[in-house]
Amino acid sequence: MTLQKSSRRFDKDAEILVQGRPSDHEILFLTRGTAVVEVEGNVVGTIHAGEWFGEVAAILETPRTATVRAATPCDVLAFKGVDDANLYETMTRDPKMMRKLVEQLCTRLIEISRRHSGEAKELTDQALRYRRAISGTLYALEKLVEKYKSKVMDETREHLAALSGVPTGHATDADPKFFPSSRGALFSP
Repeated sequence: MTLQKSSRRFDKDAEILVQGRPSDHEILFLTRGTAVVEVEGNVVGTIHAGEWFGEVAAILETPRTATVRAATPCDVLAFKGVDDANLYETMTRDPKMMRKLVEQLCTRLIEISRRHSGEAKELTDQALRYRRAISGTLYALEKLVEKYKSKVMDETREHLAALSGVPTGHATDADPKFFPSSRGALFSP
């Protein structure tokens, strides 16, 4: 298959690539405009003039991994027939093209790593908040079971402990402001 180059124009909001569709061995280069990258309907990135896109699916011969939508009117160069043999042959004839593609892939990798790191930190923080909330609730239930000998409260405590993986509650995790009616029973010596 020989490499074929064509120019295309896209109006604002037009789909340039669609997630899940075949790549048809096509890699694209945005020559004018701005486009957004969407994965499952969520915007995850932006493509600016002078950037490649669609390379992952074309090189790996997989369906498109994202939808690319024109945020402004866009002009795109499409390179069709991108398979191992002619992609590398074309890249050897145009080292600037190869460098730009490699730089862009590296930049995307850094962006994804940063986003992943931020999301992981956010999830960790959220998990710690949930764990403290569960621990505080377990503490309250443990104290109420001691004071009132309630089988229902004890079953609720056991259920929460078993499903949450938090075996017991701690007084430092129980915030008195969330227990206004039972504050005396929970926090009095």
